[in-house]
This record gives sequence, structure tokens and C-alpha cells, in this order.
Amino acid sequence: MEEEKKVKAAKAEEKKAPAKKAAPAETKKPSAAALKAALAQMEEQETGKKKNTVLWRVLAFVMWALAIVAMYLPQIGNLELPFGAMRMLVLKNYTPMIIDIVVAVALCIGAALLWKKANHIHPVKSHNKIVQFIWNQLGLIMAFLIFFVIGLVLILKNDKLDAKTKKIAIAALAAITLLVGGVSADYHPVTQDEVDKVTQEYNIDTQDPDGCYWTTYGRKYHLFDDCQALSNTSAENLHHTSLQEAWEANRGELCSFCAKRATDNGVGGGAVTPANP
Repeated sequence: MEEEKKVKAAKAEEKKAPAKKAAPAETKKPSAAALKAALAQMEEQETGKKKNTVLWRVLAFVMWALAIVAMYLPQIGNLELPFGAMRMLVLKNYTPMIIDIVVAVALCIGAALLWKKANHIHPVKSHNKIVQFIWNQLGLIMAFLIFFVIGLVLILKNDKLDAKTKKIAIAALAAITLLVGGVSADYHPVTQDEVDKVTQEYNIDTQDPDGCYWTTYGRKYHLFDDCQALSNTSAENLHHTSLQEAWEANRGELCSFCAKRATDNGVGGGAVTPANP
């Protein structure tokens, strides 16, 4: 009986005691890519000069198309065109084949880099996860289609190639796909929602005179005067201006070291923003 009374008393005390408040969830820090995109969009707003990302995207598609030509252009009539790695494989003309593959790889990687550069200034606005993935990883998808899917179909359908040659060619295509896909993938994709969140939640003042640092011969601006990229910069070559002035001096890209340091430390509250490095 005594034990039952003690248990009931303990339960009564628990009911009277105020509930413990859950620990506040830790605020997710913005990625360096999102911070860079936010600053790039702010630069466009401040200077009125919009970066021509549409042109970069068009060039990317042109380069992907040329990569397909370099890999798969068929024989046209009696023309001996020096293109088409697959045709050269059938003709066993290996030197032009290797050249065509190298050209196609270079074009595909260049297109993916242009696409990623455009995405990191004007990210995808869709909220659909599938659309976001396709848009952000289009370079990887195109590499897979150009170097593996199309090549695999053409090799398997070609009756002029023996089984051994087909196996070697398929293995080579797989290796090339892994190489190009690894370079083309976007490991730090950004969405417009993330960029808007950075812009809204973190006070980045472009007019503050304590804005940022940049060098006479460099092409980037820095948030911190002790950034490791500035360690060998002489005093006469180091400029300390507002972020607006840095943009007007064509220093429109944030240093990757400073971006990482800002996101690691948290850029909220004006502690490590360009307004208050």
C-alpha cells in the first residue's frame, strides 16, 4: 500500500511539473554555393547588369550537340568526313577515333561547366524535386546519354563488329562515361528557394563602407582581410571598399575560402557578412 501511494504521489508531481521545452532545432547553415548565388543576384540588382546565363545555356546545348557529332556522325554519301568516333571504330581507323573521342569529352565537360555556372547564378525555380534534379544534374545526364546510351545501342546493332571488339568498346564507353559524368555532376546544387532564404534571413549590406577586400590583379572579392588567399598580397595591392565598389571594379565572384568560412561560422546577425567582415 505504501508503495502504491508513493507511485501515485510521484505521478501527481509529474503532472504538476511544467513540461520541459524541446531544445530549439539548429538552424541549417546556407551552403557556400547558395551564398555565392545570392551575392551574384544582389550584384545584378545593384549594378543593373544581368549576367547572360541564357547565352551560357545555349552554348552548353550547342557543345553537347557537337559532342554527339564528334562521336556518331555517320558517313554522308561519298564524303570522307573526319568525324564520328563510332564510324572510325568500324573502319578500324583508330587515330581519328581517339581524336574524336577527346574532342567529344572536352565539349561535353565544357558544356557541363557552363551549365553549372549558369545554375549557380540563376538556379532552378521549380519546387518539384524531379525537375530540380534534372535541371541541376543535366551535365551528368547528357554525359550518360551521349557516351553510353547512344553508343551502347549503336554498338549492339552493328553487325560489322565482332563480339570481342564490342565488349572492348562497351567497356571503354563505360569508363569514359564515368570520367565525364564525374566532372559534369553538380555536387553543390542550388535552388532559388535556398538563394531567397539566404537573401531574406541574412543581412548582406552592399552599401556598408566596411564591405570587402580585393586585390589589384585578382578577380574575386573577399569577406575577411586575413583570408589565406590574401596572405601574399602587399598592402598597396589590397583594396578595402564596399561590396558595390568591388562589383563595379569587376570583382563579381566571392572567394571560395571566404564563402566556406562565412557559412561555417554562420552569416546571421551581421557577424561575418560583407557588411561586417
